[in-house]
Amino acid sequence: MDRRIRNGALYGLIISFSLGLFLANYKHLTLEDGVEMKEYLPVYEYVISVLRYGAMGTLIGMFIGWRMSKAKYEGPKIYYGEVFLGVIFLTLGITALSYLLGG
Repeated sequence: MDRRIRNGALYGLIISFSLGLFLANYKHLTLEDGVEMKEYLPVYEYVISVLRYGAMGTLIGMFIGWRMSKAKYEGPKIYYGEVFLGVIFLTLGITALSYLLGG
C-alpha cells in the first residue's frame, strides 16, 4: 500500500511539474492608451507558481495511489463516486483550458 502511494505522488509531481512549466503565467499584459505593455514576472514568482502545480499534482497522485491500493484490498466495487468526481474534474479542466486559451 505504501509503495502505490509513493509512486502516485512521484508520478503526480513529475507530470504536474512539467505541465506547470508550460501553463504557468510568466508575463502580464496591460493596455495603456492603445499600446500593449508586456511585463515579465520575476523569476521567484514564476518558480512559486510552477511549484504550486507540482504540489497539487503530488496530492492528486497520492489520492489516486491510495484509492488504487484500497480498491485492491476491498475487492470489486461500484464506482459511482469516482465517476461523478471524474466528470466534475473533467468539466473543470475543460473550463480552465478554454479560459487559458482565451476561448
